[in-house]
Amino acid sequence: MAAVGAATVVMSLLASPAAGTRGEPTPRVDATESGSATPTPTETGTPTPTPTATPTDTPAAAPVPPPLPTELGSWCSTLFPVQPTSIERTKAQALMGGKATMSQGGTYTLTEHPNWKPQGATDTSGDRHVHSLNWALPLLYRGVHKQVPALVDRFRQLMHEWIEDHRGKRSYWVNASIYGGLRTQTLVCAAQTLNDSVITEAALKDAEIMVARNWATREVATGTNNTDLIRQTGALAAFCWSGDTARRDRAWANLASVARGVVQEDGSDVEGSPGYAVYIENLLSDVEAAAATCGLPADPIPQLRGRLYDFVAQAIRPDFRLESLGDTINESLRGAFGAGDARADWVRSAGTTGTPPAPIYTSYLGGYVFGRAGWQPQPGGADTYYSLRFSSARPATPHAHDDGLGLTLYSRGVEWIGDPGPYRYENSSSLRWYMKSRTAHSSVTVSNSGRTKARGVQQVYARSDWATGGNDYTCLRDATWGAVTVTRCTTYIRSVDALVVVDYIDAARLKGKRKPVRVLTQRWQLPPVQSATNTGEVLTLASGDKSLDIVKSGEGGWNARTARKGSSIGWFTEAWGVKAPGAVLSRTVRLPKARSSSVLVTVFVPRNPGESAPAVIGPDGVTISRNGLTITTPLPAPG
Repeated sequence: MAAVGAATVVMSLLASPAAGTRGEPTPRVDATESGSATPTPTETGTPTPTPTATPTDTPAAAPVPPPLPTELGSWCSTLFPVQPTSIERTKAQALMGGKATMSQGGTYTLTEHPNWKPQGATDTSGDRHVHSLNWALPLLYRGVHKQVPALVDRFRQLMHEWIEDHRGKRSYWVNASIYGGLRTQTLVCAAQTLNDSVITEAALKDAEIMVARNWATREVATGTNNTDLIRQTGALAAFCWSGDTARRDRAWANLASVARGVVQEDGSDVEGSPGYAVYIENLLSDVEAAAATCGLPADPIPQLRGRLYDFVAQAIRPDFRLESLGDTINESLRGAFGAGDARADWVRSAGTTGTPPAPIYTSYLGGYVFGRAGWQPQPGGADTYYSLRFSSARPATPHAHDDGLGLTLYSRGVEWIGDPGPYRYENSSSLRWYMKSRTAHSSVTVSNSGRTKARGVQQVYARSDWATGGNDYTCLRDATWGAVTVTRCTTYIRSVDALVVVDYIDAARLKGKRKPVRVLTQRWQLPPVQSATNTGEVLTLASGDKSLDIVKSGEGGWNARTARKGSSIGWFTEAWGVKAPGAVLSRTVRLPKARSSSVLVTVFVPRNPGESAPAVIGPDGVTISRNGLTITTPLPAPG
């Protein structure tokens, strides 16, 4: 690690292509709508006895194969909407060739009779999704659409083999919400289409497992996440199709409770990931479709979907990409997200249709603060956008990262301070675990200080004078570091387009004989395609012809580390499972054994080519000059 001193130092950050795209957080397979086969949920197969052959008997006739269905069941189109013919054909051909795509989880190799065990070409998610079975549906769809018996037979064979291989005790992940839920939905579609007693029995058995958790005893099922929506949707489909009214009603009540649990009152998600808010909206659309197929009123699902649109719009940067927070890929919205809602139309169409929300500063119960210069920046004008993270009002879920106090900053068309993203769902990946950790975010860590995450990062205040062109003020307190409390307060100065960040460090006296040295480290994660130079207390980042000045006061000199092979530090997610090299800018403060207080001030000033905007940190606050205007703003403080 090379320290950045007063002399000019050049830090070259490795270039990387623009971020790619990814699929949905859970794999989906689509179908075409058609009529329903008659359900036979209570039927058990009874083979016809075959007479014992004798030398004089006529040879027994070959078994008559079951008739090929001419149309898919109606629940298929409800649960797995249509895909283009070319995609359906390609997937079916791949499956017949022994390759099953587990969406983001990789490619699973199918033998004649799979053993359903983890493989090298799939990650943790893909290994578990083999039990979802929805990956096999293209065989059924293509076989029915084109009347190809071999495709339908292979699909039926895979279903029967999985069912037979899992009649005994199952491991936890086989019946876990997302895998069990998708499998239940797949088996309902298959049973309805094929009128197959073995598959029907399996679908209803899984549905009973899925509906067992009685969320309906609470109006709001806290502690749930998106997978519980999938679980209950599968149960609803099975019991609605089979005519089990009592279990159907329980599944619907569970769905309503879980839906209220995954969408906060203000529309933010409980996942700590805006990408999952988009996905939850998609799942709620599926729930509405299931209610319609079942003949049930959909309340409160449409209202909950509506709450999400303001939040998702606020999580969109000026380049119309989602901010990469938690398990979110930095990408534009696609598909039919919120079609017909003005706010969703605005962000999905990159501002060509619809209308953005009114506020340009917001704070959400999901633990988010978003601020921006405005919704429609003028050419060459300020397009600054930033985010801050604190603890959700509801329990954390697996898709949130340890990113309390974390800050991101976008301006002049450049992501200057970023979030590393999710990488991929691979539990054996050290990079995945690192990217979820506090160290990988633009926040602070404290060494040799017992940590209690349960204390969380709390919002002290969030207010703004944006309606009159004034500033944004935010203050967050991190009490997770034992005897050391860090309070981060920020001011976005709208008139001169600059962001002031102040970290207040309060360290209690160490007790006992053992008194290890405590070190606080402040980090700023620098995305790919940047370079940096510094003179004195001013460090300037550059990307193309745009610049960001970083001015600091307080202890510690700058240190910069670029991403390198063999280390997790400085890497970003370029696309799902693809890493891109960035860098980390940091400074440290040694905390004495006695009680102490420290203040670290960091000012971010974005600039256009040839523009000057000097910033000076003084006893009265921060003084910034831009375009002939000089503004002195007091430092934000907890009080």
